[in-house]
Amino acid sequence: MLPGTFTLILFAATAAFGQSADASAPAFDVASVKASQPGTGGGRGRRENIQVSPGTVTMRSVNLKSAIRWAWHVSEFQVSGPDWLDSERYEIAGKAAGAATDEQLRLMMQALLRERFKLALHRQTKEFPVYVLVVGKNGLKVQESKSEGETSIDINQRQLSVSVQRAPVSQLVDMLSNMLRTPVIDMTGLKGRYDLNLNVAKYAADMAAQGKSIDSTPADPQTLISMILQDEFGLKLEAKKMPLDLVIVDHAEKVPVEN
Repeated sequence: MLPGTFTLILFAATAAFGQSADASAPAFDVASVKASQPGTGGGRGRRENIQVSPGTVTMRSVNLKSAIRWAWHVSEFQVSGPDWLDSERYEIAGKAAGAATDEQLRLMMQALLRERFKLALHRQTKEFPVYVLVVGKNGLKVQESKSEGETSIDINQRQLSVSVQRAPVSQLVDMLSNMLRTPVIDMTGLKGRYDLNLNVAKYAADMAAQGKSIDSTPADPQTLISMILQDEFGLKLEAKKMPLDLVIVDHAEKVPVEN
């Protein structure tokens, strides 16, 4: 198995290439909200999962902060509220009457969270240190996908390789924000979906040549991530300070209105 930082980097690479206002939002045609049940594959022992397809959002074993982050399209560091937002787990699903864009689904999820959790929040703006993701001076190194369909990710942990098809930049941005513990802002201007093949093993070999092991990789993976972004994708991270929206939860019910 691939340990430590390299596991994070591997999964960040797989995501490489993918805010809603508080206005009145359309509603899901069908929705389900309930607390995760311990001992049935849900609860704290289960890894949270959010799946989105045209017209449908399914959240499994998510905490309310994760649901808010997805609905308002912000990073973990932009949401604050009661401590239990991180701990209690829920099963949340919504289906639109027809095909819907991600932006429309996020608005529908905002309305659902307000209704079922009695969620009330407000926004503040504060200056933060951030990383801005831009295209490097030598240009983009990955190809826009010519095929149709959902994002496809094939991970081979034994060979430390990843094959990705039809992935948007937004997925990379979300993953980088979580890994670097700092907001990452997409300023690439890239709107398509992209195909790539990445061999992480060669970076492990470079470390071995320098007398380092994978297990000794520093907890802060910024240098290695920057190297992979530049070498494999033609992208660059730039450190800046920028004003960011904060989502402040004023009220939420721990026990939601269920089905």
